[in-house]
Amino acid sequence: MTTTTIWTLFALGVVFAALIGFAIGRRQAPGGTVQLKELEDQHELELQQKQLELEAYQQQVHEHYNKTANLFKGMAGSYKELFDHLSIGYEQLGDLSDQRVLPERAGALLDGPDMQPKSDFMNPRDHDEDAFNR
Repeated sequence: MTTTTIWTLFALGVVFAALIGFAIGRRQAPGGTVQLKELEDQHELELQQKQLELEAYQQQVHEHYNKTANLFKGMAGSYKELFDHLSIGYEQLGDLSDQRVLPERAGALLDGPDMQPKSDFMNPRDHDEDAFNR
């Protein structure tokens, strides 16, 4: 074997080793296709988990507002029943010769003070005494 042949084989060995090292390095390099696929799968899993958490939160909000609406409807119904009871009692037991203390309908109480005649709901007789003293 001559020196040229040895150097040629040595050069070919170095080139071949570099190519094998490059190929192995590309397969194991950070950010390689395998690691990118693993990261993609991990992020996909996290996204699905966050979407499930968001849907659960939205369901809780929906249930909260449904319960609030139902409670409000029940409360409004109870107030209407109370108003009807007071109106019937006023009609049956009250002195109808004076100014009407309760409005004709329950919704008139919600219309505000500008829409209702001035009267003292709690003490109608005190209001009449003020008129008497004038």
